[in-house]
Amino acid sequence: MPILAEYIWVDGTQPTAELRSKTRVLHDSALPKSTEVADLDTVDLSEFPEWGADGSSTQQAEGADSDIILKPASVCRDPFRPGHYLVMCEVFTGEGEVHSTNFRGDLRTVLEAGGAETDSWFGFEQEYTLFKIEGRPAGFPINGYPGPQGPYYCSVGSLNIAGRALYEDFLEAAVEAGLLISGVNFEVMPGQAEFQIGAGGPLKTSDHVWLARWILHRASEKYNLVVSFDPKPAKGDWNGAGMHTNFSTAAMRAPGGMAHIEAACKAMSERIEAHLETYGDRYEERLTGHHETCSYREFRWGVADRTASIRIPRAVGEVGYGYLEDRRPNANADPYRIAARMLRTVCGID
Repeated sequence: MPILAEYIWVDGTQPTAELRSKTRVLHDSALPKSTEVADLDTVDLSEFPEWGADGSSTQQAEGADSDIILKPASVCRDPFRPGHYLVMCEVFTGEGEVHSTNFRGDLRTVLEAGGAETDSWFGFEQEYTLFKIEGRPAGFPINGYPGPQGPYYCSVGSLNIAGRALYEDFLEAAVEAGLLISGVNFEVMPGQAEFQIGAGGPLKTSDHVWLARWILHRASEKYNLVVSFDPKPAKGDWNGAGMHTNFSTAAMRAPGGMAHIEAACKAMSERIEAHLETYGDRYEERLTGHHETCSYREFRWGVADRTASIRIPRAVGEVGYGYLEDRRPNANADPYRIAARMLRTVCGID
């Protein structure tokens, strides 16, 4: 029986990229059924051939020269087609050059330049908001607003939770796919939730964020719900949606690592604009200094401080080593760009 491979890539939509995918049928493939693969890292990527796509329909090429190349970069199990694969691809131009929208390629370049300095771990806390097809957030009444924030975070019950069926389906699918998913929870605003990916290396963890986003979008089709990564999904006194980024180097994780954590915070304080530029469109709407954020106009860090730009977890402060949490990235940010920017700044990679 042929292997079905869903080729997934990040397009060139501005200001926020979207996901695209199409199915390749691999006849006479040497690949095993993915349910038989104990370790997805052992899958031979060369078994997935390069493929093409119409870049003029994805904002990645002109119509007169529209062919782009999709090069498989990582795989996971396809939870919607048991025994088959999801394939995360990088985009190249028709001439074989890394496409300008291919930020995974940029992250690879940073890792190659950094060498041992890039022995880093990342974890991403991806918030998202569910919307009804007609345009209102799930959990919001047809007319007016729900009660104020407070009872919805990590809650239970029909008065507090909207979208439970999709939330559970997504979690089951992400586990079945073999992603580095470490948790899920409902968030502060009604209809809002979060999944956590990591900890792992920069490329794999970022791949898994994009694959998880695709799985979430795919799972939402069953429920006629829309998944939004808008950083401010509801105007007014409602929390925004972020993608808090947990980061550490080997030096931060070793005893005495607090000095390296503080040095990383200082380095980021000297490159505020460079980071904000890669942390997602419309960050100023979310980073207001309210709703558990620090204003984008300032920069500070502190232990257990969720109103700071960088939070150092309390447990890290107590033992003196571990990791930091950059609370500034938006839900609509690209994890490849975040990882590359943090490595450039903290590890001094040019």
